[in-house]
Amino acid sequence: MLAQKSEKAASLRSSALTVSGSTTQQQHCQDPCGKPTAWQEFNSFSLKVTPPGQSGYSIYQGTFDKETSDIQIDIENSQSGSINKGKILMIGGRIMASRGPITEPGYEIDALDGAILELQLVTKMLGRAIPEGPGNITSSRRVDYADSQTGIQIATPSAKGMIQPPWSVVGELKRGQDDSIEYHLMLTFRSTEDKGKSTMSFSGKLFNGKDTKIDDQMSLAAWNVFGVGPQSRKQDGATIIDYSAAPETIVYKTVADVRKKLAVDDYPGEPDASKDFTGFWKTSCENAFGLQIKHYGKEGEYSIVFCGPGGCGDTENEARKTFISKDPHYQVISEDELKEQIQDGWDTYHRCTKDTNPLLKYKNEK
Repeated sequence: MLAQKSEKAASLRSSALTVSGSTTQQQHCQDPCGKPTAWQEFNSFSLKVTPPGQSGYSIYQGTFDKETSDIQIDIENSQSGSINKGKILMIGGRIMASRGPITEPGYEIDALDGAILELQLVTKMLGRAIPEGPGNITSSRRVDYADSQTGIQIATPSAKGMIQPPWSVVGELKRGQDDSIEYHLMLTFRSTEDKGKSTMSFSGKLFNGKDTKIDDQMSLAAWNVFGVGPQSRKQDGATIIDYSAAPETIVYKTVADVRKKLAVDDYPGEPDASKDFTGFWKTSCENAFGLQIKHYGKEGEYSIVFCGPGGCGDTENEARKTFISKDPHYQVISEDELKEQIQDGWDTYHRCTKDTNPLLKYKNEK
């Protein structure tokens, strides 16, 4: 799951991050991530984003299923008069499928990251502007909020971005007949490129839909299928490890076939009280990213999640729950050395510290 983060993974090329101009936390930003709010509890959304200085747009319509970790997102991108449409699935949080000309070879996860980061930006803006959540919005409400001290950080396991302060958001919210929240927002923020102001517009709907799980009988014959997670490759004599998507070697006919494979992969091994693997693990302790391994539950299991300068994955929904010992995905060399199975072999990890939350930053970051 790591070694040296690739330039692509370090700076996602989605519109939200491109216009933010930087993925480095600003000095005066005390709490850029913020705490989860009720705005993040909706399971369905629509979103149209118009980035600054561009005539194009991106439109997303998606659902999230908390029980299965399924994601479905329809995407439409318009740029220079050309419109591309497609769809992305994330099955069980680990297998991605795409259809349509919305991804770039080698950067397939960008399309998914872009949609999720744009939505994060919307819900975090609303969380700051209306921290009490959507419960008290019965008809319509004006949004007018500014922050000159604290930025907004958005992140996925494979990408991150930052809206630097000062920033402001204005707009309007409306309660729909289906108990949805319709939003029209205009974000103004400082451009790090020319020191001037940039604006982005966001419009769409947040709501709780039904049947958000992907249909098990859906055929994957016309889809490109990828495994998502730490991927390693060789470059200039070094091992580069990114959290990204890689083409699957297994042919899946239906979504149900994917779920069967994931169920087999979920065998967690057996507890071993003689060892404690708690800590932060890296393929090289000089890396700015690695595996957070810490105890989970009371039965001796661990949670293993990928972390980088942008933060860690969700322990509940993204971490692997495992005993490590006798888990077929791992080889225990010692209490301080493990091998993790990857697409074409094994990566070796060393425990660099027993601290599960060390400071993570790239060498060129202050």
